[in-house]
Parts: sequence; C-alpha cells; structure tokens
Amino acid sequence: MNKEVATNGNLSILSVSSFDIYHKPEDRARLKAIFGKLFSVGDELFFFFRREEDLTEDSELIILREKIFKRFEDDGKFQYLIKIDQRRFDAIAMIRYDETTPDFMIDLWKYFFACDFFRPTNDLTFEEFEDYLQITGVEDRNGLRQLWDKLCDFICIKGYDGERLIISYYSELELIDQI
Repeated sequence: MNKEVATNGNLSILSVSSFDIYHKPEDRARLKAIFGKLFSVGDELFFFFRREEDLTEDSELIILREKIFKRFEDDGKFQYLIKIDQRRFDAIAMIRYDETTPDFMIDLWKYFFACDFFRPTNDLTFEEFEDYLQITGVEDRNGLRQLWDKLCDFICIKGYDGERLIISYYSELELIDQI
C-alpha cells in the first residue's frame, strides 16, 4: 500500500493506492481496516454515487445491485438525483455504520463507478445534503467544496481506477498517521 499526501493551507489530500479488491483478499482486508479506523459503530454515513462500474462483471453487478438496494431499503436511504437508466445515474444514500458496513462498502466499491462518502458534521440531514447537491451541483474535485462548506471533516473518494482511496481532510486531523 502506497500513501501520498498533498497539503494546501488547512486542507490535505491523502491518496492510498495499489488496491486490487477484485483479485487480492488482503487488499480488501486493508481497505476494510481503513474504514474501521475512520468510522465508528453508530456513525451516520452519507454517500454520492455515479453509475454502475464497468470493471465489474455483469453477472456480479446483478447480484450486487440486489444486495445493495435491499440494504439501503432496509437500513438506510437511497435517492436518485438523476436517472438516465438502470446503469447510468447520480444518486445519494445514507446508512449507519455497524460491524457489517466494511464488507458492504467493498460491495459499493465494486458496484459504483464513483463512490464518495463521509460522516456529516453540524447535524446535516440527508434532505439537506440532497438540497445542497441540487443547488451546488455534484462536481466537486476531491470533495474540497464539501470540506470548505463544512459538511464534513473528511471525505473519502474511490479513485477513478478503483485502485486507490482518496481522503480529503482538514490538515489538523493528521489522518496520514492513522491510516
């Protein structure tokens, strides 16, 4: 696992790379361990998703789709922002972190092309998050706007190649020492 950090003022971007969650169980375990360091049982997590992943086999996508949407239906919230068809969309979701969430997040990683997630601050509600994205738009390079607007203290982003996790955060958190 490789780690690189870039800092600009009071914001930092940590890139944790060299994950192969499709073929290496030890990489899935490392990614789940990172989730366990960042979040605690009971934390509410907000997500932004963009379309289905092209790198995942179609047969696995079908299984993941059913499993993921059932979990959101049973234990969380899911809302399309834009839906072109079943495979192309922008959406948001919310769940509470529990002992099964790291495995669920691996499923999310495989299913969605883009996956951003964070623990909201300042009692931000799911409805307020939806309103925020409707007003500001969903494009937010490295999640920095969400940090500047104080929606969260850090935001995690699936790298476009699926082989890295990007964490944008307030520098005083010193996350590089925790990951």
